Amino acid sequence: MTEVELRNLKTALEAKRLELIDHLRGRVAELTIEAGQPELIDWIQDMSNRDETAGMISRLSATLADVDRSLRAIEENCYGECMRCHRPIAVRRLQSIPWAIYCVRCQDLFEAQEDEGCVPDFDEPQAA
Repeated sequence: MTEVELRNLKTALEAKRLELIDHLRGRVAELTIEAGQPELIDWIQDMSNRDETAGMISRLSATLADVDRSLRAIEENCYGECMRCHRPIAVRRLQSIPWAIYCVRCQDLFEAQEDEGCVPDFDEPQAA
């Protein structure tokens, strides 16, 4: 990866970080419970909306953690290295998803295990 590519990816990550923080602030405000006793149907709808919002906050927070991890990796000169197999992540993949932590091969394995209902065991790094 060239210095220009790395600089562009860092800029993209920083912009994504600000975008995520802004979205999170807006979503957290949606979790506020209003005072008073609403009708049962309104209360059920509010709880459903809050569950949906909580799920969105969880996904946004996870992406923010990945973005922060990627920014730290840039500072530690290990950005673009797959967390599982330690092979380089393709620049084209990073240009699409700058916060990607797995190469395509490992990401496919991860998703296949999730689809099978297994909890992927990616804690242990794999030999290259």
